Amino acid sequence: MNDTRFEFGKNWSEYSESVDESRIEIAMQELSALIPNLEGKTFLDIGSGSGIHSLAALRLGASKVVAMDYDINSVNTTKAMLSQFAPGGPWEVDQGDILNPTLTGTFDVVYSWGVLHHTGDMWQAIANAASFCRADGEFAIALYVKTPMCGLWKKEKRLYCEYPVLRPLVRFPYTGLLLARQTVANRSTPQTYLKDYKAGRGMDFFVDIKDWLGGYPYESVSHEELMQFLTPKGFDFVHSRNTKAGMGLFGTGCGEWVFKKG
Repeated sequence: MNDTRFEFGKNWSEYSESVDESRIEIAMQELSALIPNLEGKTFLDIGSGSGIHSLAALRLGASKVVAMDYDINSVNTTKAMLSQFAPGGPWEVDQGDILNPTLTGTFDVVYSWGVLHHTGDMWQAIANAASFCRADGEFAIALYVKTPMCGLWKKEKRLYCEYPVLRPLVRFPYTGLLLARQTVANRSTPQTYLKDYKAGRGMDFFVDIKDWLGGYPYESVSHEELMQFLTPKGFDFVHSRNTKAGMGLFGTGCGEWVFKKG
């Protein structure tokens, strides 16, 4: 894997400081929309980041949550999140690389949101993650949707990571332009847009900006490519959302897919 990497863990640590019950509730709503029934199920969170979705899984009735992340800062942040909001709960958090996993066993739900496209070998990461899904289990992943601009964004992200001095010169104008575009498109004020953004997944617009601009390694996928990859491995498509590609001028969002293992 390429040695150039964005400091995802530091970004998630910053975000975790803003987590409260309202953000947790939003995360629960979004997770249950993707996976409606977690009651009594074992849950593997690959690339746990802040730990908020591991926590959401516990709140939704998961019998056990195992969280793993490549970045030690994310591991520590996830541990702190679960220790604060689910002390003594049925969870464990470990540092691990999905490209070279040491984890054993299978799970009722394997979940990875916005992670596998940052490993440097997305297809191997998807295959490895899928291998932890038990028969009749669910595999829920979110990946960047491929657009015509993905090649240029990949170059931007690498430069952003390799030359930190350039970051403010990229981040400030991009943030202003994107916020202006989104408020016009949504016919709202910046304040309303930012409030609605939080309501989406409980995330933070400005933290996500850093994640997007610096998110290297970077790959993206089309719906058709993912179907062609997972179907021969015994996975049946269940549902998806936000998978339609745009031009990608301001970047791309994560499409969400759920598969069931036959």
